[in-house]
This record gives sequence, C-alpha cells and structure tokens, in this order.
Amino acid sequence: MKKLISTITILILVDAMLLGCNSTTVENPLLTSTSKPVPTEALLPQSSSLIPTPVCPTGDSKAEFILPESNDAIDDNVLFYLNAGGNPSEISSFFTQYQPTTLDVSVVDLTNDGLNEIVVAGTLPPHLNPSGNGIFHIFACENNAYRLEIEFIFSNMSSANIVRIEKLLADQPPQVIFYYQAVTGWASHILAIGSINGEYQIVFQDSEFSPKLVVFDQDNDGNKEISIHSINTATQGPHRELISTFKWDGKAYARISDQLMPGITRVEYLDDAQRALDQGDISMSIAYYERAAHDDTLHAYASRDELSNNQGKLAGNYQISFAFFRLAVLWLSSGDVETAKSVIDESAEQFSKNTPGHEFSEAASIFQEQIVQGATPQQACSEVTSFFTENYPDLNIHIGNWGVSVVDYSQLIELCPFR
Repeated sequence: MKKLISTITILILVDAMLLGCNSTTVENPLLTSTSKPVPTEALLPQSSSLIPTPVCPTGDSKAEFILPESNDAIDDNVLFYLNAGGNPSEISSFFTQYQPTTLDVSVVDLTNDGLNEIVVAGTLPPHLNPSGNGIFHIFACENNAYRLEIEFIFSNMSSANIVRIEKLLADQPPQVIFYYQAVTGWASHILAIGSINGEYQIVFQDSEFSPKLVVFDQDNDGNKEISIHSINTATQGPHRELISTFKWDGKAYARISDQLMPGITRVEYLDDAQRALDQGDISMSIAYYERAAHDDTLHAYASRDELSNNQGKLAGNYQISFAFFRLAVLWLSSGDVETAKSVIDESAEQFSKNTPGHEFSEAASIFQEQIVQGATPQQACSEVTSFFTENYPDLNIHIGNWGVSVVDYSQLIELCPFR
C-alpha cells in the first residue's frame, strides 16, 4: 500500500512539472524593467521592404542621341536616348550647332514620388521646324523605363528657356517656369506648368515685353504671388516699366494689379493725368499736370507727326503749354478761379503770341471767360474746340500720337477734357 501511494505521489509531481512548462509565467515585480525577448517572427523584414526600389535608366555614356528631323519625332528620339541610359542633362548640348540653342532641359521630381521627370521645352531649328511649333514635353519613369507623360504644344515659338523650378503652391509639387519667344510679335510668354491634384496643367500664363519674374509669398498664406516686371510697349513710344501682380484664387492665378512706375518723359505724365481724369480723380490729375508743366528734368517725346514734319524740337513747348491749359481748366472746373488765373498768367508769360504753344494759352483764357460768364465746363470746352477748329486745325500734329502705350488725342475735340 505504501509503495502504491509513493508511486502515485511521484506521478503527481511529474505531472505538475510538465504542466508548469506550458503555464503562463508570473513576472517577478523586481524584474519588470528587464526587456522581454523579442519573438523571432518580429525580426523578419516587413513585406513592404521586399518591394524593389524603382530605378530609371541612366549612366550609359555610350548612349547616342539621334537628332530628330521634325518636332513630331522629337519625343521618340528623346525616349530612345533616355531608355538607352543617356544623360538627360546632355540633350541641350546636341543642339549647340544651331545657334541659339533651341531646346532647354530640366530634371526634377514634379510629382513628389521620389523619381525625377525629364522636362524638354523649346523647338527645333527653323530648317527642321518650318511651322514654328514649340513643345513642352514631360517624360516620366515607370516600370524602369521612361515614357512620354504629357505634352503641351505651342504655336509661333522660336525658342524657350526654362527659368527655374518653383514651388508656387503650398499643397502642391513644384512647377516648371519658362519663357518662350515668338517667331512673330514682340511679347515674351511666361508659363508655369506642373501637377495640380495629380493632373498636369498650365498653372500660370502671361505675355509681356522684356519680362522679369519676381515670386514671393507676400501675404504669408503659403501660396506665392507672381509679379512680372516689364515695359509697357516694345514699339514706338516711351518704354515704361510696368509691374503686374497675380494671386492664386484656389483655381488659377488671377491678375490683381497693374502699376506703372514713374516716367521720365513729359508724355508719360500727361498720360498719367489723363488716366486719373478718366477715373474721376481730379486731384491726382492736377498733380500730374503740375509736374508736367514745371519739371524741367522731364524729357520731351516728339509725336509721330512732329517727326514726319521735322518739327520734333517743338515737342517740349507744346507739351508744357498743354499741361498749363489742362491745369487751368481743371482748377476752373473745381471752382478755384484764383489758382486758375495764376496758372493762366504764367502760361501767357511763357508762351506769348507767336511762340510755339501760345495756342493753349489763348484757349485757357477763353475757357476762363466762359466759366466767369456762367457757362458749364462742357459749354466752355465747346467754345475752345470751335476756337481750335477755326484758327489751329492742325494742332493735333503736336498733341497726341505719341505711341501705342500712351494717350492719343486724334481729334481737336479731345483736347479740352469736358465734352
């Protein structure tokens, strides 16, 4: 019996030991700071790391670029070169035999996917591209090979220049900003092309004369404003700096302001005065006419008719006397007879009878007489126009027709501001 009990006891102890091997171990409170062993499976690589990193063909110095025969073939030639491992930065150099260089290339990640796109902008030499069509091609890398992602075609392009890569919008990838010159016409075209919400598009476009680009986040909203500094004309007339500013409105860049910088010719101040007058700002118009009448540092800019009649030396006299005339008319129309009288007296002294410009001194006196007699500014201007028509029908030779960018008085009735 005792032997049986001992045997049972031994079996119970063995079972307890076996059961203890599979039971949960209670941690010793004194050892809670000791790190647990990491399960073996946790040390295996994650499945995402098994995906190979995409690569693009590159680094083959023996790759040959074949010059395309037309713009229509350029994408195939570029693709062949890129997929043969050619260096995209070398593409422009293959066209140096044609001056100026007609293609510009940029390598940049335009989609924030870690892979660079290849941007080729420009046009082929005229003998290969008689139509003058220009291109803007974006080549993307996919499945270890390049393909043409998208193309923009521009007509009347002679050359292009990628200016820079710029992140214009806070929540979008960067854009490519480039200029292109037209085959015909004076203006330069400025464009920004990039991916907006996954779709390539023209983000910004403008045309100006001799443009310079300024990009800056002026209101600290994360989106950059674009300012274009240019001249207001490239043809006959004063060349004046113009600043046009554009702001992102959530869908596109919209023009928010155009500002002309101060001019250096008297004609430009006459133009500013007329613009202010057209906007109903009599006070500002008076200020501009005051400057035009009294600032001796301003240059006279002869009208086309003065030049064709060999009377360019008379430009200064007529422009100054016209400024005096407009000053007197505006002071009289605003009810300040005394100030107007002093302007008229000064004009009459400077432009006496038989002096070029005296015509406007006489007209100012006629306007004054009409206002004193109770006429309205419109009625007084009607008398002035009759005076010009009867006595100086060719006065427009000297006033107006200064070029396409400034005010042009083509008829005598336009010389007096109230009609």
